[in-house]
Amino acid sequence: MKSSTLSIMITLLAASASAAPTPVPASQVFNVGLTFNGPEDSYFLSVPADDAPHPITNPMSVSSISSNGGGECSFFGVDGGNFFLADAGSLVVGPPQALVLVDCDIA
Repeated sequence: MKSSTLSIMITLLAASASAAPTPVPASQVFNVGLTFNGPEDSYFLSVPADDAPHPITNPMSVSSISSNGGGECSFFGVDGGNFFLADAGSLVVGPPQALVLVDCDIA
């Protein structure tokens, strides 16, 4: 009896560990509000906190980024810069450069 119970538990554990994660419906994904500041202008993006890369198509050179919070975001610049912003706050992009990709997740 004990060995069959143990066998069933191991089988269930293995099945649950190998199951693919269920994607979160788009209606339940939190968006992180990001403001990109340049020397003469700024722009705003609302980025899903879905741990997926999202392209940034604005060619403006960015010198700082601020966030309304709730997410952790990684940014990738056209000149090879990698930047990270956790939750609410801001960061300096140095050297200033256009950004090409952002990836956010829930903080």
